[in-house]
Amino acid sequence: MTDKNKTLSDFFKYFAGDLFVKGFMFISLPLLSRVMSPDDYGKMSLLNAAIMILYVFISLNLQNAVINSFMKNDVDFPRYLGTIILGLVPTQFFLLLLCPFYAPFIAPLLSISVTDLYWVLAICIMLSYIYIYTSYLQGARLSGEFVKLNTISKIIEIFLIFLIAYFLLHNKYLSKVYAQIIVNIFVFIYVFRKIKKIAVFEFDKAYFKMAMMFSVPLMVHVLSNSLLSQADRLIISKLMGDYSAGIYSFSYNLGMCVIIIITAWNSSWQPKLYSLINANAKKDICRVIYSSSIIVAILSFFAILFSREIVVILADRAYHDAINIIPVIIFGNALIHVYLSYVNFTFFHKKTMWVSLGTLMALLVNIVLNYILIPVYGISGAAWATVGAYFLLAFFQYLISKYVIRENPLSILLLIIYSVFFMAMLYVTVEVNKLEIVYAVIIKIIMTVVILALLYKSKIYSLIKV
Repeated sequence: MTDKNKTLSDFFKYFAGDLFVKGFMFISLPLLSRVMSPDDYGKMSLLNAAIMILYVFISLNLQNAVINSFMKNDVDFPRYLGTIILGLVPTQFFLLLLCPFYAPFIAPLLSISVTDLYWVLAICIMLSYIYIYTSYLQGARLSGEFVKLNTISKIIEIFLIFLIAYFLLHNKYLSKVYAQIIVNIFVFIYVFRKIKKIAVFEFDKAYFKMAMMFSVPLMVHVLSNSLLSQADRLIISKLMGDYSAGIYSFSYNLGMCVIIIITAWNSSWQPKLYSLINANAKKDICRVIYSSSIIVAILSFFAILFSREIVVILADRAYHDAINIIPVIIFGNALIHVYLSYVNFTFFHKKTMWVSLGTLMALLVNIVLNYILIPVYGISGAAWATVGAYFLLAFFQYLISKYVIRENPLSILLLIIYSVFFMAMLYVTVEVNKLEIVYAVIIKIIMTVVILALLYKSKIYSLIKV
């Protein structure tokens, strides 16, 4: 298979796998909304937020060192991988020993109980090794195995969440913990057997230092990124309660539909981008990124356009307050594509401290905006705070990659035009939704068909081949 076809093949595998998982999740949402109250849904989302936040510390963010070194081919990888595992195990054991001392302080900050915190730590430990292996698969461009492992495990987990929630009489939010523990035990055993075949378990102090030098500065970035998507839920829970946090989390989960496309594209594109940077092929880089941005923008607009109908079909009436904020959340998440387009150049040069600095600045702005907007506008304020934060995240990474790293050939117009486009599309969607639902759906279908026809006629999809 040629390199061009490999990039597209990887994209479609990642996309199809993620689409299948998210599609299954969307189908399960109406069932979950009928067996789980918004309060329980809110508590479940807080548990998920705790997992995302604490994972950064428990894993030492070493999965990012794995994928970066494999793609750059600058180490004896089997020995490098073995060194990371040998260094991570005693570190995690030490963190567990200290748990009784820090748990009573951390649990209230995350709005969960101390008992739940222990469950979260167990999940994070297993995930650290699972993600190290899947990062290797991504770097090695073994997209088929990556998609198979991710798809099977996630679908079983979602099924178990619903099944356990259905039979639990109280604390239905714990179905997330029980399901993930069960699935992760089996996946962990499978992954560990795979790692044993790849890794050479000889500890190399220089390799571990190299991995830590890459991953630790990046922890601020990864943690800030997690908080960018989770801080609003924590703040909503504290200011408005678990019910509002549940409605917002439901909205956010639906609004993440565009992330399927964005992450699938970035997973397939990043290895090829690195080779194009090495070849100084700036024209090819710009052509592919600008073309992919148009496709992502159009598909995101379709998600915004039909967001009301999705909520009406999928959700119980108790969750219909989500209708007005999902389009805004999709707008914010779509900006992640622009952010990744800029930040990949900084990742290439391993300037992780600069990546972390830009993400931390965006996080601080996000927290301030949430505390300003939520008391006035409720959960809608949190959605607009997300848009503002992701806009600034992309802007900061543009400045860093353009003027500090001096590698980025892309224009700031990508971010500006992208944002103006989505503001206009939000306005169009609001106006169309003012019509009777039957007429609104007919107009939306006509708009979709026309846009898809123009997209096909332009053959823009052919421009993302490199």
